[in-house]
Amino acid sequence: MIKKRSIVWVLALLIVFALALTACSREDEEYTAPPLADDTADEPPAETPPPVDIADVYIPDEAGDAIDALEQLRELEGMFPIAVSNQDPIIPGGTFYWARAQSSPFPGIFHTHLNGDAADQVIAQILTYNLISINDDMEMTNEGPVRWVKCLDELSFTMTLVETIYWSDGVELTLGDLYYAFWFISHPDYEGVRFDSENGTVFVVGAPEFKAGEVDYIAGLVLSEDERELKVYFTEIPPSMLFSGGILNTPLPRHHFEGIPVGDTRGHMNARDNMLGFGPFILDTIVPGESVLLRANENYWQGRPYLDYIYYHIIPPAMQAEFMRAGMYDMGGMRHIDWEDYGGENTNNVEFVGRIGGSQSFIYFTLGAQRRDEETGRVYFVPRYDNHPITNRYFRHAVGYALDHHTLNMTIRNGLQRNATTVLHPFNTGRWINPYSLGFGEWDLDRANEILDQAGFEMGPDGFRLDLDGNPFVVNLGWRIAPPNDEIIFNHYQENMHAIGIDFRLWDDALIDHGFLVTRNITGDESFELSPNDDMHMWQMSWNMGANPNPFTLWGHAATFNLSNFTNDTFESILADIASTEAWDPDFLEDAYRRWAEAFDYYLPAIYETWPIIITTLNRRVANFTLSRRTFYPESSSWHRIGLTALEPYVHQ
Repeated sequence: MIKKRSIVWVLALLIVFALALTACSREDEEYTAPPLADDTADEPPAETPPPVDIADVYIPDEAGDAIDALEQLRELEGMFPIAVSNQDPIIPGGTFYWARAQSSPFPGIFHTHLNGDAADQVIAQILTYNLISINDDMEMTNEGPVRWVKCLDELSFTMTLVETIYWSDGVELTLGDLYYAFWFISHPDYEGVRFDSENGTVFVVGAPEFKAGEVDYIAGLVLSEDERELKVYFTEIPPSMLFSGGILNTPLPRHHFEGIPVGDTRGHMNARDNMLGFGPFILDTIVPGESVLLRANENYWQGRPYLDYIYYHIIPPAMQAEFMRAGMYDMGGMRHIDWEDYGGENTNNVEFVGRIGGSQSFIYFTLGAQRRDEETGRVYFVPRYDNHPITNRYFRHAVGYALDHHTLNMTIRNGLQRNATTVLHPFNTGRWINPYSLGFGEWDLDRANEILDQAGFEMGPDGFRLDLDGNPFVVNLGWRIAPPNDEIIFNHYQENMHAIGIDFRLWDDALIDHGFLVTRNITGDESFELSPNDDMHMWQMSWNMGANPNPFTLWGHAATFNLSNFTNDTFESILADIASTEAWDPDFLEDAYRRWAEAFDYYLPAIYETWPIIITTLNRRVANFTLSRRTFYPESSSWHRIGLTALEPYVHQ
């Protein structure tokens, strides 16, 4: 039984990843770390730096704490099944009521290559999903409607459509629609963020030149005359391309969009309430920002679904547990804070399924600003030049040790999260996680203070530290509204920072709406022309990690989602190794991921927080439901198998 300690006790404490690889410990290797007082300006080295040992920033008594974090997370996952136990006969038809808990309305962009909101994406993935099948390790297989063959000698990837599929308007789907998706994402006027290494688009021969407006076609795309075979030539085929989404294989209905200018697509009705699909369910009715009614696709290529409708509804997060007990919905989530009151045996009309979550939270250091070249459209970073203490990596190391996530995990999160001990994530890089990596999973105020002392951040007369020039400074944290514990968590972190002499404040003296953070730091809204010396020195954002473990999308030199706006030659060299053809050698790849984790901890552009268990709550009338590791819902192609065994949802008794 996972126990929850009282909030009173919390407040008192506030006064602290197809290759079968095996990660090795590397504990027999020896590293020479640079002296602590050097490199305070955080200048990237001219050449590859000496290997860095985690011991440069933390010397544990033993490696057991880090091993426990990962093992305990897997033990937690083992407490939950991944499929419902209901074996009763299915009653064909009916409506499946789906509660999506979030505090803001959904934007309503169901174009899978343009949306950026998770609430939109789950609908988009039912309408238009990947044509290549995947297994539970999120690796691509040859069992879906598209079969594939890779050729490393000529760096090509050939896809062949082997099923007859129709769009929801009756037009037959072809690989011309997938060709169009490559073209759309690579277009100079494309407004989304999916031209990247994660789906292979940046590696397509000619695509970067097309993106830059230098050519008017993509030389690496070869479509057969009958449009049932698409051959793609690449400059690189990294192993990560064989993971779900590692090569673009989600089509767009060409006939539906080709008359619309690419730059106007996001706001067009054809990307919203008129979006076509070929999945098991298609759009019926939309109440903007509030609900979506999906109806069964009578012509779905795998057969008509059992259900007639899926009703998708946005509800307040605080209400989801009680709504599920009341039998108002067939599927919802379970907030960790609610587990003690509603989880386990406390609610008898539902089943709980769960897996290690794909979300990852980071507290970012604002180490510069992101700019986009108007001619090429490419992203580049302008580094900070104000010498604020966050530009000093030792300062960032101290912050990493000062923030106590463990107490929050064990109390207000009901023990359903564990400290992340590396930037790698067990969701999509589990095979490469070194269990002896400690990173910043440990809370150690003494070590934090020691680092600051040795780095030269002296204590001022008011009890707060001075910068390296002897001047007072403030660190402002942008913290988002996330009831009910947003203020408790901020206050907890503030106390941690005060304990090491850092004047730590809430940016703009207020909690921030999640949408504001997205608009300000991700979408590049023209109203926010951020200075490299932004006074939101730190801020938090959570991500749903993709199946592709390549870290380029979050940390590459041209990645929109590189929200610390930081890179250097070391990062780029390692990321290039991970994305290279050489990485088909398992030993090479394993070593590259080890070097990536170590380099990240060395420079620390952001602090990784926790690894969660994601819990889904299902009414006991739901049958044939199995959690996908990739989506945390059923696989997009399998919703046709889900059914109901009672006319109405069961109510808690």
